[in-house]
Amino acid sequence: MTAAPPSDPVVEQARAYFEEFAADYDQAAIESGWMPNRLLEDALSLVGGVDRAADLACGTGSSLAVVRKAWPDADLVGVDVSASMLGRARVRIADARFVRADLRAFADGAHEPFDLVTVIGGFEFTDQLPELLAAVRRLVRPGGHLVFTFEPVMSGWAPQASRVETNLGSNGLELTTFRWERSEVTEGFDGWTLLDDRLVAAYLRDGLPTVYGWLHYRRPGSPAHGRPARSRSRGRTGQFPSSELIENPLLLPPELPSPEGR
Repeated sequence: MTAAPPSDPVVEQARAYFEEFAADYDQAAIESGWMPNRLLEDALSLVGGVDRAADLACGTGSSLAVVRKAWPDADLVGVDVSASMLGRARVRIADARFVRADLRAFADGAHEPFDLVTVIGGFEFTDQLPELLAAVRRLVRPGGHLVFTFEPVMSGWAPQASRVETNLGSNGLELTTFRWERSEVTEGFDGWTLLDDRLVAAYLRDGLPTVYGWLHYRRPGSPAHGRPARSRSRGRTGQFPSSELIENPLLLPPELPSPEGR
């Protein structure tokens, strides 16, 4: 399924970048030590049964494959703006449905809610994250779950001190990253249950760890499947749990500060 092509220049830049990068993406993820999918496996243990799930900015389908392993019979939808990335995702998960669309367009046009929505990498490529999150929240059915990452602004940690950063990729194309204060990301989740809240060194970029904020929310209401969720929140300490440091092959520099507002 294909939605209208993106008209937002920020979205178009990301689409063009990943169209060119798709063939090398999975190998680059391995070489950079990409580890959020291991956290996703852990996060799914907090979710009850799932009939419908959506992975936004699904890329080559690695996160959606984690969901498929947890729920073999669920109706899965992967959404991405890049046709080349989706082509690889279709090979990985042949029985899922895929939509080529800008995330905002998909969220605004979807009519049926999901038990689980994941966005593991991808939110760093929008300059309108609070507005996009408002639309994404509407995709989650009452009692359903939303698991997502974002890049936090980290004052004093030079690689992530700026809110906006544009780099030239190995494919010769520019890609812009947008970072956010935690308060900007969590606004609008009043009444939702925070099940997990942590910082994680997600992968190496130019030899240095890129830090993601990791959030897992449950929407208020009765879930379609009656198993209650358990909280694994790290609170607002901004500390990296020792388990992540052990599991993650990336070594975080000891001077890495907490994001502002935590």
